[in-house]
Formats: sequence, C-alpha cells, structure tokens
Amino acid sequence: MTQNLPRFPPRPTDTAPLYPADELVKLQSIMDNRQPGQQHMPPQPPPPQRRSTWVGKALALVGVAVASGFVWWVLQPSDPIDQPAAPPQKTAGEFEFTTVPELPEPVKDSDCAAHATGQTQAFFKTTPCLQLTRAFYTVVLPDGRTVYSSVSVVKMKSTEEAKALRELTQKDGTGNVKDLVLDKAITVPSLTTLGNGGYASEQREQTVVIVESDSPAKGTDAIMHNREMKKVSNDAIRLASSFAG
Repeated sequence: MTQNLPRFPPRPTDTAPLYPADELVKLQSIMDNRQPGQQHMPPQPPPPQRRSTWVGKALALVGVAVASGFVWWVLQPSDPIDQPAAPPQKTAGEFEFTTVPELPEPVKDSDCAAHATGQTQAFFKTTPCLQLTRAFYTVVLPDGRTVYSSVSVVKMKSTEEAKALRELTQKDGTGNVKDLVLDKAITVPSLTTLGNGGYASEQREQTVVIVESDSPAKGTDAIMHNREMKKVSNDAIRLASSFAG
C-alpha cells in the first residue's frame, strides 16, 4: 500500500490561486484608511448648516419688532403726548357781579312796548318782540363805589328785526327798553333810572342784549363817570348767557 506524501517543492497546482500584486496593494490601502470602531457604522448625514439657523432667528426677530411697532402705533393717543394742552377759556369777566335780595331771579314779559320808552316803544308796537327777560346785578369797584346794572334780553322774530332794534337803541334820544329801576321793579337810593350812566349792547342772531349801569356816587368828572359805567355795562353783557337762551 502506498501513501500519497507531499512532494517538495510543491507544484503550482498544489496551492491556492494568488491575487495580483496591484490588487493586494489597493486592498491594504483601504484597510489602513478605516478607523477603529467605524467599520460597521453607516455613514452619518452632514450637520445642518448654521447659516440657515441664524437666518430663521433673524426673521423671527423682525416679525416680533414689526408686531410690537404696530401695537404701539394703535395705542398712541390722537394728539402727541408732549403737545401742550390748550388753556381753558376764561369765563369770568373783569368785574364780579352779584344779584340783590329784592330781585334774585330774572323777570320775564312778552309785551316789550309796555316796558320801553320813546321811539323804541313805537318800534315794539309795530314790531312786537317774542320775549323780554331782565335781571339786576350790583358790583363794587376797586374804590368802593357800588354800581347797579340792569341787563335786558330782547328776543325778536328774526335777525333783521334784532338788528333794527339795536341800531335804534344805540342812537341818542330814541328811548330804550326800561331798566328795572326806571320800571320801578326795584328801588335804588338816589337813582330813578340807570339810563344816565353807561350803555352797552350786543346782537346774538335774533336776540339783543341791552345793559345800562350807574352809581349814585358820580364824582365831579361826568365824562370819566360815564366811561366807567360803560365799562361795567360792557362786562355785564356776558351775564345774559346765564339766564336767557
């Protein structure tokens, strides 16, 4: 019995096939470039770019700023905050008038002709008024003198009639609406009428305001006294707004 013993040197047919040298070099290079622990891990996706993150944040901040600005604009007052407020209108006049206990309330009448004199009375007879309202006041001047004022409010049917009435009473010697002293509605010592003092009038559409003021203490200068009484009457015109519509 014979045994098949290996023969030396072996023949080419007795060994495994050899790889070409260039293939072995490529394989060795691939193995050398692989790091430990990463041989079986799948490739990781690239990290997100930081630029896109910052762009998103910037857009969000812009949106917040725009919304805040809109809310601020809506809540702003119609006028600028630092704009000075308009000063209140002055309602008080130069003098401080008070009513008297004898006639605390205005008196009214619809017959103006019965409470007028001269040409003014004749005017009312052909052009009747709608309403006559009269009130009485006193004022103390800085020098201590007391001045009495009769405020008459005459309401006519039209602005044209009111204009004609005022023009008539502004003329000398044409009569006037009777002041409350002349009409004996009130008594003032040493005075029978206020018509010798100071006169003032004003037209308010179809209404005419007529004021006469005087004081028993006239002094020695008649012209100066008349100017002072007229000044009081001009200031007393505003009182008509408190009792006549």
